[in-house]
Amino acid sequence: MRLIKSIAAMLALVTSFAGHAGGSPEDIQQLRDLLQPITSLSAQFKQQITDADGFEIQASEGLFQIAQPNKLRWVVAQPMPQQVISDGVTLWLFDPDLEQVVIQPFDANIESTPAILFSGDLERLDRAYFIQQLSAGVFTLTPEQGGSLFAGLEIGFADGVPSSIALTDGLGQVTRITFTEVAYNPVLADELFVFEIPADVDVIRND
Repeated sequence: MRLIKSIAAMLALVTSFAGHAGGSPEDIQQLRDLLQPITSLSAQFKQQITDADGFEIQASEGLFQIAQPNKLRWVVAQPMPQQVISDGVTLWLFDPDLEQVVIQPFDANIESTPAILFSGDLERLDRAYFIQQLSAGVFTLTPEQGGSLFAGLEIGFADGVPSSIALTDGLGQVTRITFTEVAYNPVLADELFVFEIPADVDVIRND
């Protein structure tokens, strides 16, 4: 359930956000220059969740794919298969072990989630976060107002391509996601972002 929640937090629609973020214009522009060209990504991922003391709570790995506007496919291969898929309108959460799929609309609070990084709406990103470049290709984003699902976010780039994301929540729990075998702006079929519900599974609709 923790994994599903952390990935579901990456899916939402774009809504407006009051205020304007801080950070130097140079740091903001550097991040914009790296994010602006991204229209799609496909990568293998490894995710590790640790508590405030640094002890591992959970680890997983699988396939991550995104395409604008607002499409995401997150397929966990190990240790327990799970899928989180969105076509930008509907979100499917599939747990084969439970033989259950949860269907719900896209959430409506993208500024409080990491999804804003790949939403393509960089103006809203600028308004919602204090942006700081820690080192070459490494940026931190701190929410300017309350209500965010995380206290801080760090994104790293290698050769201009996203290589890692780390999220810290209000209790100090850290979710680290590392990307490998990254395909930059590949052509991804729309069908990848639509979930075909298997027969004989429980369907839960959260409208």
